[in-house]
Amino acid sequence: MPEAKRTDYDAKPATAFTAQATALITEIKGRPYSVLCGRNNCGKSFLLKSLKLAWQQGAAYLGPARYQNFNLLGNIAPRKSSKVDEEWNQWYQQWHSQNLNVDNSPFSLQQAIAELSDAKRDKLFEIMNILLGSKMEILFTIDGNRMSQQYISVDGHNIAYTSSGYRLICTLVTSLLNEDYEHFLIDEPELGISPEAQGVFADFLFNRELRAKYFAHVKSLVFATHSTAFLDRRDVANNYFVSKAGDLIDLSRSASVSDINRIHFFLLGNRLESIYMPAAIVIVEGKCDYKFIDASLRCRYPETKFSLIQANGDTRIRDIFSVAKSIFGDVQISPYNNRIFAVLDSVHGTGLVSQLQSMGIIANHIVVWPKNGIEYCYPPSVIEHIFHSTESLVINGDQVSCSGISYTKIQLVDLVVPYITSRTSHQTDFENLFLKTIEEATGISPDADDGS
Repeated sequence: MPEAKRTDYDAKPATAFTAQATALITEIKGRPYSVLCGRNNCGKSFLLKSLKLAWQQGAAYLGPARYQNFNLLGNIAPRKSSKVDEEWNQWYQQWHSQNLNVDNSPFSLQQAIAELSDAKRDKLFEIMNILLGSKMEILFTIDGNRMSQQYISVDGHNIAYTSSGYRLICTLVTSLLNEDYEHFLIDEPELGISPEAQGVFADFLFNRELRAKYFAHVKSLVFATHSTAFLDRRDVANNYFVSKAGDLIDLSRSASVSDINRIHFFLLGNRLESIYMPAAIVIVEGKCDYKFIDASLRCRYPETKFSLIQANGDTRIRDIFSVAKSIFGDVQISPYNNRIFAVLDSVHGTGLVSQLQSMGIIANHIVVWPKNGIEYCYPPSVIEHIFHSTESLVINGDQVSCSGISYTKIQLVDLVVPYITSRTSHQTDFENLFLKTIEEATGISPDADDGS
């Protein structure tokens, strides 16, 4: 990698957009929903701020630093100048004069709730009840005295004692109720919110009927997110992936379900294991295949979960895969597209390989052993130890023989498995055709041997 050019410590990056990104940003300006995804420091926040610059007073920008707390409502006095103009001038000056990336939101939850009209405040309380099942109401600090200060009660307690997540959701909803703005730019709406609440909140925002009822004034809602909950599944074209090379930001738009699945998978850390799903599904023919491959995978990758399925014959592999398809849908656009493997003996049903390929399994993920039997894939050192010979195995039906010693296939695999460790040197075909293919597809590698 070339060495980055050094600049002065306070020099702002010369960040710019590619021609494709510029065209797609113009497209975003006309969409009711847009979702920006990408790695940290890829330019999502910069893109949001660029949209704010373009929309000026018409857009509200809510950065990540929007944590608010208060216990009493203040009185609101009429302003001589426009609140929107004041906030725009403050934001614009910060944009041009800052010598660091500031993500503060010019937003006070206390002030914003107080500035809502009575009708809008009722809507806020109604929405929070829909989202979180809570009862919000305005009460006086002294019962029977309307001259006492007011506060917001949530289920009988001051809002100051609610969780930060509750107040963060309340902040977003209150902002969206503000009819001074018709475009809303929200940086990481998931911050501080539990995964369950994220899903409930996202479903509410993406519900076109609810949006028309509560936020009819909102023309554009743009999220920059690291959460799968805020992907737009109703219209995949509303999802964008942001990337950056040097100071140049690029943007690509999802065009298919396959694209949205790739983004979804990216937001899961490119690890199915992170949601307690296996790193790969491996369908094998018989019991001996299952026992040996299971032991080999567990010893080589002890921290990785695999789903190993015994089909009890090559004719059943197709049926097993049909069941997998019923679970994951179209495998070719599923996150498991390159995570399903079938392991076959050299002698198998006519046309089985082509049938599995047509069903969605990638060609080189259909492993066919050069010789007919998993026994030929057992580690040579282990076979030599068991038979006390370096001669080749001879398989006749269920019997495996070498140098005058004979075992049934199940007896032999039961003798082999205890010798499999993380240090085992596997047979060449098993290593190259199977283990290396697993590693290339999943991105995993053999776990470091601790020497024990």
